[in-house]
Amino acid sequence: MAWFFLDTHRPHYARVGWLLDSGSSRVKTIRGRSQKLWTVVVKDWAKRVKTLSGICVVAGPGSFSAVRIGVLYANLLARFLKKPLVGVSVEEAKSLSRLGRDLRRHIHPTVSYVAPVYDAEPNITLPRITHNL
Repeated sequence: MAWFFLDTHRPHYARVGWLLDSGSSRVKTIRGRSQKLWTVVVKDWAKRVKTLSGICVVAGPGSFSAVRIGVLYANLLARFLKKPLVGVSVEEAKSLSRLGRDLRRHIHPTVSYVAPVYDAEPNITLPRITHNL
């Protein structure tokens, strides 16, 4: 069995892969997110989907756009596949071997929805242009 792991908390990078019951991990770090992430997920997905234990996502803290993408994917996959979902912090995801062990021991509670944790307010509007007359 294996947990699908997704970490997009850093802008322009993502970690994606599998935390295996053997205690090892098959996690890749990729540069870029939006375009490349789904390609990497689908490429490895077919091999392991039958042994999928659940989905584990880093919920933050991180930038608005970065965290939002990973949490969105994880929530959608868990709901669509009817698999357990776990959200962890950046700190908890530093050691993948420890995280994998904790997932096997059911240390982290499963949830129906992971909420993103942002490190600042989103900045999604264009700055105002002021004219001094």
